[in-house]
Order: sequence, then C-alpha cells, then structure tokens
Amino acid sequence: MSELRFDDVSVRYGSRRRAMTAVDRVSLTVPDGAVVGLVGESGSGKSTLARAAVGLTPLSGGRILLDGEPIRHGSGPRPVQMVFQDPYSSLDPRMTIGESIAEAVPRGTGSADRRREVSRLLELVELDPARAGAHPGQLSGGQRQRVALARALAARPAVVVADEITSALDVSIQGTVLNLVRRLQRELGTSMLFISHNLAVVRYVASEIAVMYLGRIVEHGPAEQVLADPQHPYTRDLLAAVPDSAHARSARSAADPTPAAVAAAEPADPHAPPPGCRYHPRCPVGPLVHPEREVCRTTEPTADHRHATACHFAPAPEPLAGRTS
Repeated sequence: MSELRFDDVSVRYGSRRRAMTAVDRVSLTVPDGAVVGLVGESGSGKSTLARAAVGLTPLSGGRILLDGEPIRHGSGPRPVQMVFQDPYSSLDPRMTIGESIAEAVPRGTGSADRRREVSRLLELVELDPARAGAHPGQLSGGQRQRVALARALAARPAVVVADEITSALDVSIQGTVLNLVRRLQRELGTSMLFISHNLAVVRYVASEIAVMYLGRIVEHGPAEQVLADPQHPYTRDLLAAVPDSAHARSARSAADPTPAAVAAAEPADPHAPPPGCRYHPRCPVGPLVHPEREVCRTTEPTADHRHATACHFAPAPEPLAGRTS
C-alpha cells in the first residue's frame, strides 16, 4: 500500500505583512496505485504542494502522511520522489546519466548490481543502456526527462510526484513522454501525483482530477466526471482554454457571451486573496454578473455537490430515475 495524503496542509512564504499563503488548508489523497492529476494556472500553489511532499518546502500547518504515517525526510532514500519541470536543470551537467541514476539507487547495492540496475532503468524508460556514459548536454529535452524519470524510479519510491514534466518539451515530444508515464504507471503500479496547468495533458494519464486555485482545491473527483460535467466555473474556464476539443467547445458555448465585467477582471493578488469565494472577482456566474449573489463575496464555499466542488452555485444534482419525493 502506498497512499499519499495531504491533511489540511498549509504553506506560507515570508512573514508579517509580506507573507503569502501559497497553499491554504489543502486536503487531498493520492490512493494506492492511482494517478491523481492536479491542475491550475501558474501561481495556484501546485508546485509548492509538490515541493512540500518531497520535503523541499516546510509546512506551516497540517500533515503529509504516507500510508497513515507522517513522512520523515532524513538522509536515507526519500519515499516520495519528484520529477521536475525543467529537464535541462534537473540533472548535474558534470555527471554522466549513468552516474546520476546510480546515485539514486539505495545504499548497500554493490557496484555490479548498481550497473545492472542503471541498465534496467534506462531500458525501462526506453533509452539505450549504452548511453549511460553520455552527459546531459548530449541528450535532447525528451531524453533528459526520461533520465529524470529513471533517476526518480531508482530510489524505489512509494509515490512519484511529476511536476509539469511535459511543459518544457516540444509538442511532438510531449505525447511520447506521456505514453511512457502511462506505461510505467500501469506496469509498476506506482502511486503518482501528476501536476500540470493543461487539462488536456492531465486527462490522458489521471484517474482522478483535483483543480487548484489560489492555494485551495476548488473541485475534485473522478476524471470522467470532472471533465464531462465540470461543476466549478474555474474548471469550466480551464476546459474552455483547451484548444479544439469537444469539452472546450461545450465550455465556451456555455460561457459565451462573456460578460464585459468578467472579461476585464484581473486575476486576484495571491498575497491578498479576496474574501469569500476566491474566484468571485473573475467568475461568470458570480456577483459581477449576478449582483444578488453577495454570498460569493462574503462566505467561503464548502466542497460538496455532485463531486467535491467549492462553489455556492454549482449545478444541483440530477434526480435519480424513478425517484419520488
């Protein structure tokens, strides 16, 4: 069992008046053997949550649990491994890729076994083991990201956190890396938190989707439900930004015509998030368009409705067929 759970996690940067809460009371579970996609635009707190999971950012509140026990980040192998966004800076340019992968193999492994493990991992990520002596500068971005995946897997982690691992790659390479991620997860059964700003990418690999805005989860549920029937206006806006998809066309037609007040609205300052629903200054179903919906300005919504959705005016659930009142 390898369940990763964020329990009311908060992360703050700075102090006093300059402090910013990047992650605000987030609770999220990555079930054993599942891929949970975490989506949101830049500044939503996704990468901060990822860094907290691997011990690179201290918590201001809450706990991060692995199989019910708090994660301890000591000097040994980390049970949660991260693959970073930029393949060009995640590997030491002075080390060969074989040395980088071998460095992550658990201590106590003999040198011959270590070499065999490096070869096995390179084959696993579809790279020729003969390239173990190459340096990162001799590889393409997609090849470097494969090496980064192999390095993460070398530590035999319980959970892998993939933070925007395709965003720095050419579009032609992104599909290849995503196919690799799907195959590895299917074969190894590794639990994964897959982070992206692109819903088209996340829906390809994830069984569950959580949507994050200004440090909070605003919608969470099975991928098919969230994508086919998004409840939160922010999720619908993210879907509308996906080019040339049925979801985008549906989301755009539902939101058009965009009210002028919404179109002119500026994103909220993460240092001073608005009270109530944090999305209300940009929301096409909120008080900018419906002035009587003052509750959006004053009261923080709870996550309920058809799947977990933090919106006061999410669509009501459809009645069950044959149900009588």
